[in-house]
Amino acid sequence: APGASSLIDSAASSGDAKTDGQRERDIYLTAVEWKGSAKVADEPFPTDPLPEGGGYELIPPDAAGTWGVETYRFDSAVVTACRGERVTLNIFGVNSKFHDISIPAFKKTFRVERGKLSTTTFVVKKAGIFSIICQTHQPSHRADLVVLAC
Repeated sequence: APGASSLIDSAASSGDAKTDGQRERDIYLTAVEWKGSAKVADEPFPTDPLPEGGGYELIPPDAAGTWGVETYRFDSAVVTACRGERVTLNIFGVNSKFHDISIPAFKKTFRVERGKLSTTTFVVKKAGIFSIICQTHQPSHRADLVVLAC
């Protein structure tokens, strides 16, 4: 759709600037845990297995019959940048003691801790879609960096 990438850019980043002739883009994400619960009397406790990795959790019913579910996510599943930009990815930890993050295409790994803003910077040299993965809470806790030709 016309203008869709501009809408995504403005929602996911604080904008871009030029320093030393290279465009820069700051992207901000938050690592969050979503939670839900139900009573066994209203909804049966699920018995289907979930993918391994810690990204999805089922909490068995307690004495009152309440069971829960949890999943870890970034607050945006897609962020964008333009080829040639120096990207600074800023991730704030809200839930979980830590998240070990990797961006395999750029050989980046770093840890996000609760209450701290962690950053990593890299230059995007080619267009494509690149995974941002929380190794601690797979498979659900991930986002895609979409690099456009611009």
